[in-house]
Amino acid sequence: MPFLNTNIPELSGFDTGLCLSNLDILMVRQNRVSESMLAVLAELCDAILRDAEGDPDTVDSILLSLQSLPEGETDGISPSASSVAPVNRESVTRISSLSGLYARLLLYAMIEKRMPSAPAPGGVSPLLHSARGRIAYMPAAFADKAYLALSAAIESPRAVATPSFVDACEEVRGGLCEFCILPLESSHSGKLTAFTRLLLRYNLRIKAVCDLENGAAEGQITRFALLRATHEGYFPAPLRPPKSGEPLYLELIHTGESPSLTVLLAAAEFCGIRLCRVDTLPRLDEPDSDSSLLSCVLDAADGDLPTFRRFLSLEASEDTVIGLYGSV
Repeated sequence: MPFLNTNIPELSGFDTGLCLSNLDILMVRQNRVSESMLAVLAELCDAILRDAEGDPDTVDSILLSLQSLPEGETDGISPSASSVAPVNRESVTRISSLSGLYARLLLYAMIEKRMPSAPAPGGVSPLLHSARGRIAYMPAAFADKAYLALSAAIESPRAVATPSFVDACEEVRGGLCEFCILPLESSHSGKLTAFTRLLLRYNLRIKAVCDLENGAAEGQITRFALLRATHEGYFPAPLRPPKSGEPLYLELIHTGESPSLTVLLAAAEFCGIRLCRVDTLPRLDEPDSDSSLLSCVLDAADGDLPTFRRFLSLEASEDTVIGLYGSV
């Protein structure tokens, strides 16, 4: 620290007052840097929203083009971004680097706060009126109990018996049922990869879960999930906003590639979303592969979901969010 004056002949050892004085100088300088960076990010946010004219897709396009620019260049910014290029290049350089993760997240949060008209995350394909509330599942002793528990989460539920789990998924894909029920994990076997594979094949998302004792042995639990179809690219919305104190879990399949799990969890922590657990899965599209996937369950009840959603869509687009749900 060049400003720390330790070459005073009268001093012997450390002087507490001098150290505290220099600590105050450090804090003032840090605050000035933070305020300066926040001002630059606010300027960049305003320029992006001005160029995007309120269109969320254009906002994402501009953000992606800014992140992919070589340092010091402005040529390559999205054609729709007419006023972004002149903005302080320091901010663009910092958000483009790995060390700029928190700066990017702050920018995403600013954009979310200044776009009140942006559509809420989540969405499902339009359903025929006759399909609403219909729940397909393969009847069995524990599946019946799961239906009774999970159907309490929706209005006017109606059970539809199917001869197999695949048929239950087909009912949802064909638009004949709004939901289906599958077992997804057990305390004995962990993640049931065959059912996770069905979830991904039929583009289903977890809407609620319940844990039932299966009776095979004391303490053995099987987790059943209520699932609904969603369009590719949509961030799944919960069935209803959680009440105060209720859990809300975000579950995603992480590819293990870019970004790293460390960066993903750092972004989640910044947004107030905390890790509950990580499970290792075989590659569901390549069963014989030596590489693996990671299933991450995060506690999102008190988190900033819009900002984390933007981070995932821009920087972790290969990851798949498979559920945003509570327990029943």
